Amino acid sequence: MAAITSDSTATAHRPDTGGPAEPEVARRSAPATRTSAPGRTAWLDLTRVAAMCTVIAVHAFAPVVTTRYTDFGTATWWTANAVDSALRWCVPVFIMLSGALLLAPRPEGLRMFYRRRFSRIGTPLLVWTVVYLAWEALYRSDIGLQQAVSQVLSGNPALHLYFLFVLAGLYVLTPFLRILTRHAGTRTLWGFAIVMSALGIVDQAVTAFDGAGEPNAVTRFLPFVGYYVMGYLLRETDLTRRQTWASGGLFAGSVAVTALAAGLVGAATGGWGSAANYVYDYLSPTVLVMSVTAFLLFRALGTRWSARTAAEGEAEPARRWLRTLSELSFGVFLVHVMVLYQLRDLTGLPDHPLAMTATAAGHIVVVLLVSLAATAVIRRIPLLRATV
Repeated sequence: MAAITSDSTATAHRPDTGGPAEPEVARRSAPATRTSAPGRTAWLDLTRVAAMCTVIAVHAFAPVVTTRYTDFGTATWWTANAVDSALRWCVPVFIMLSGALLLAPRPEGLRMFYRRRFSRIGTPLLVWTVVYLAWEALYRSDIGLQQAVSQVLSGNPALHLYFLFVLAGLYVLTPFLRILTRHAGTRTLWGFAIVMSALGIVDQAVTAFDGAGEPNAVTRFLPFVGYYVMGYLLRETDLTRRQTWASGGLFAGSVAVTALAAGLVGAATGGWGSAANYVYDYLSPTVLVMSVTAFLLFRALGTRWSARTAAEGEAEPARRWLRTLSELSFGVFLVHVMVLYQLRDLTGLPDHPLAMTATAAGHIVVVLLVSLAATAVIRRIPLLRATV
């Protein structure tokens, strides 16, 4: 999802859009699904809902960072930069969740797997591509058929829909990656994940600084394979208290370095551009650290919350609400950009740190509520249910 958070920068760089773990930290489970019990799935739902809300927040603050509503280096810009830098984990964590859920070896043939997974994203990809292109042509810019086709072939027909192309590519690869997870040892899998992540980092750096290697609909998923495999490797990781604090420290440090580096690189290169945007990229080194630690922290938080609420006898209602929000998250992701753009067209974003933050926060709340309501309604309409 390397293009999820910007309104104005190049497609591959939109800001809106470690070594092997010790055996006791990152254990491989048996092929049987250990996350089927409510206590084992609560952290997955919690993480998915948090990532969904964070994607909306990224899109709410991104146009300030890309200097649409303020100048580079102002107090307003630094405020948005600080907030946005703390949110860069959202898309990689979505990818890691998919790996955690799908890469465990299981007896499932190619035809069955592809039919199940592509029936889930195929219709949304087709329908929402048409909807967003039509919306853009009618209400936002006068794009023609040639430009629309070009956007589809690039795997980026709308600000956020490239993520469906990323998922589609990962789904194509999944049955073959399951052979690897079934037969390879943990060290080999970590080596593969690290190599693929390193290649993704280099690929994004070359694209950012040289302009070469722009992704397209077929290749857009490749830089994210490392995250996908790491999600599987870390899905059963239980952190000790010391490891939790260490992960929190690494997360905070990566956020601080990301924000500072974005400002420094922007200042050195004459403002916001592809070089500064690379710091924000989902494959930049600091964002990789941020994403992995966020995934681990959400798992630790979710499993401990689940155990505590179960002990207190209050788990079931909370988990039902959490599961409901989690089930609506895909639809919210698909709908929210249209809602946010329409709302922001009405209100704009003020060039003042506090006013901008308050306005963007208001946008996040309104967009989340409207998108949840819209998704809930769509899911009740038989002909439209498959689109979300």
